[in-house]
Amino acid sequence: MNRVMTVLLAMVLSSAGAFTAPVSEEPAATAAGSEDMGVPVHAVIRAVARRTGKRFVIDSRLHENVQLVGEEVDKVSYGELLTILQVQGFAAVEGGGFVRVIPDSSVRQSALPLVVGGATYPDAQYVAAVIQVRKVPASSLVPILRPLLPQQAHLAASVCTNSLVMVDTFANVRRIQSLIAALDTGDGYKPVDRCDGAPRTPSSRAKAD
Repeated sequence: MNRVMTVLLAMVLSSAGAFTAPVSEEPAATAAGSEDMGVPVHAVIRAVARRTGKRFVIDSRLHENVQLVGEEVDKVSYGELLTILQVQGFAAVEGGGFVRVIPDSSVRQSALPLVVGGATYPDAQYVAAVIQVRKVPASSLVPILRPLLPQQAHLAASVCTNSLVMVDTFANVRRIQSLIAALDTGDGYKPVDRCDGAPRTPSSRAKAD
């Protein structure tokens, strides 16, 4: 009888050990998961500042972590940093000896480099551009192209010069230029006469009205 009780007790203890073993592994899994919270974006900016010698002024609203997969923090380039900031909803604007990191919602009001000729910039850098349209009214392209741009971008037509003024990332400016080249077809378009640059006198305004 005592032998039977001993066997039963051994079976109970063995079953209890089988149930408690997975519980001991759970804290380790939780700890491993906490290591995937990402890297503070400020640490990435500091690393780029050390590598490039650029000085940064960072908006206080930027305090997120970023997930870097396949890239080490100390190897992030300035162009890659701009892409990281873009994902976070921020932009970098250079001027006055500093790189200002600001929300992309206010980038349109900043002094941005003007794309001229074959000048190139990192894809995620915000720039300004004047795009000449020759065959169709520039204003007719705005409702076609504006929905293709993010909210913080700017696109407007200059009626007198028949051109488009655009503010967005360099990659998007190049994309829109390619689309305009495909759409700008026909016999040619001449802006209205009142945009010839001559001052309008009261009599000319009356005739025009």
